[in-house]
Amino acid sequence: MKLRSGIRPIRAVVLIALPILLACALLLGLYSLQVVNRETYRELGRNTVTRVETVPGARGDILDRYGRVLVTNVVSYDIQIERSALVTDADPNGILLALIDMTEKAGIRHTDTLPITSDAPFEFTEMDDIQAGRMADWLAHFELEEKSAAEVMDWMRSHYSVPEDYTPAQARLAIGVRWELELRTLFGIVDYVFASGLDQEMIAAVSERCYPGVSITVGSRRAYRTPYAAHLLGRIGPMDKDQVEKYTALGYPMNALVGQDGAEGAFEEYLHGSDGKRVTVRSADGEILSSYFTEEPRAGADVTLTLDLSAQQVTEEALSAEIAKINGDRVKKAKPGETVQLAEGGAAVVIQVGTGDILACASYPSYDLSEFLENYALLLADPTRPMFNRALQGRYAPGSTFKVVTATAALTEGVITPNTTIYDRGIIDEYDGYTFTCWTYPGSHGTINVKEALQMSCNYFFYITGRSVGIDALDRYAAAYGLGQSTGVELYENTGILASADYKRSVVGEDWYVGDTLQASIGQSYHLFTPLQLASYAATIAADGKRYAAHLLYSVSGHDGFRREPEVLSTVEADTDTWGVLREGMLMASRYGSASYVFGNYRIPVCSKTGTAQVSEDTVNNAVFIAFAPMEDPEIALAVVVENGANGYYLAEVARDIFDWYFTREPEAAPIPENTLIP
Repeated sequence: MKLRSGIRPIRAVVLIALPILLACALLLGLYSLQVVNRETYRELGRNTVTRVETVPGARGDILDRYGRVLVTNVVSYDIQIERSALVTDADPNGILLALIDMTEKAGIRHTDTLPITSDAPFEFTEMDDIQAGRMADWLAHFELEEKSAAEVMDWMRSHYSVPEDYTPAQARLAIGVRWELELRTLFGIVDYVFASGLDQEMIAAVSERCYPGVSITVGSRRAYRTPYAAHLLGRIGPMDKDQVEKYTALGYPMNALVGQDGAEGAFEEYLHGSDGKRVTVRSADGEILSSYFTEEPRAGADVTLTLDLSAQQVTEEALSAEIAKINGDRVKKAKPGETVQLAEGGAAVVIQVGTGDILACASYPSYDLSEFLENYALLLADPTRPMFNRALQGRYAPGSTFKVVTATAALTEGVITPNTTIYDRGIIDEYDGYTFTCWTYPGSHGTINVKEALQMSCNYFFYITGRSVGIDALDRYAAAYGLGQSTGVELYENTGILASADYKRSVVGEDWYVGDTLQASIGQSYHLFTPLQLASYAATIAADGKRYAAHLLYSVSGHDGFRREPEVLSTVEADTDTWGVLREGMLMASRYGSASYVFGNYRIPVCSKTGTAQVSEDTVNNAVFIAFAPMEDPEIALAVVVENGANGYYLAEVARDIFDWYFTREPEAAPIPENTLIP
């Protein structure tokens, strides 16, 4: 037979033979699988476990405004325990005690969040919201809500078959891990990682023992590259019951780790990666036979914050040093046997004028996020509340720093002019049974105008002008400055309290009186504001009345060079002359007033206002300080608050350290946005 033109005989043979050979190979493979090695594969199938697990996409990094890494991921070798395999052993509690002993000797802390003390007599410990929610759910599941901690422990010993010869402390150790494992079975939260950060010696030691259900896994954990900004960066953790509905609706698995607070929580949508699916086949003794992805995980985006790490460091250290100095001076001056009330907490915030960028935000005392789990119980029990973000959530009377609001209202409403003078009588005693005094009384500031009143912080001047303005107008200007209002920051904040007739009536149940207005005019009464609000207030004065939203988000990678633009939230309606008067009065306060010992001869003109706010008759006053610089074309504004700090002028030293750093630092280049051509 003659072949068609263009097809050679050898090619025809190949085309015919190739399918035949492939079919033969397939048949031989099937014969080997089903006949020759039938029993081998049947036994292997009986003794293997196939597990499909969710693999989270790598979480994005958190950077400062100059690209310095604040939070990232590192490879971590962990001990993971699978409950179903562990409990098949004759002595699961013994295995756990052996593991705990091994890790403790290696200086590695194991995961135990059971909120019960470590030894008898057992009591419930302080709990955060997540702990409390989990414990409540577990107790409800077993109908133990009315039991004491000791009764719960007795029940657990029986429930987890803890041997009778275990001491109470040993029983508590084993029960802590059993409880963690059971939580995950009952409520589907993240897989239990017994311990993280193993070295090679520990990996070998655990692997040699081949404990059932105990395996070494490779994962990632959050690593903190700075000991600063703990209150801002935040942490990640398993979802609580209130978060489950929100995040599962977005496609998160039940065992996902999500941002719990700080930037980790606020920018979860950017940082969280897309999860993948991995199939792992293990032998009966736990050996991994094969592992492959059916869906690849994808990393989250990097988030750049407005923070300047150098500014954060300077601010935290200056605040801490000033509080230590205040307390040291008090102890030295105390008489033998005298009880000394110490300044225990404070905050300082630095904002870029004209943008609302938060350059630094310090809360004292602070803590180290890299040691959060190890120190959690101590942090929770500390009476100074180091985990409390005083900068965003602490509420403080502004004291005399509020007098700039009163001056703004009086000038703009026509109650006074820049040249109006008032004679300081030192006391207002015309209200039956009530007197209001200037801090110099029985002395006097004499006849002064508004700039001099700001310099000298004259109560009498602002009593008179505030009374004429009235509380409604004062509140209107204070609100425009952002006091008692949301600042726009992405993290959780307290909006504070703006004193008003409505507030007093609704909370106290009493009418508003003129005396309330007098007190409100000098920053007392019911006024309570956060340090962030006070810093924003100072920045608004510096920006001639434009109040920009305070924010931490600078940019997000992978979002077409996204950069958050400045946003004006409100405007204080005042003319150019008024802003000039306010600046000059605040400059005079720096050069000749209560802050002059720091800024009297300072090389840069600083506008400032001190405040001393009464807390109670038995408590040392809080200290407050606001400032911005330079006077002309201001660049940064700040606020400092110290609980029981006594006098606002002490805090000028904190401001000086920040200004010293800012105006002498070497300029740094901001990161180049994505999709930008480099010249």
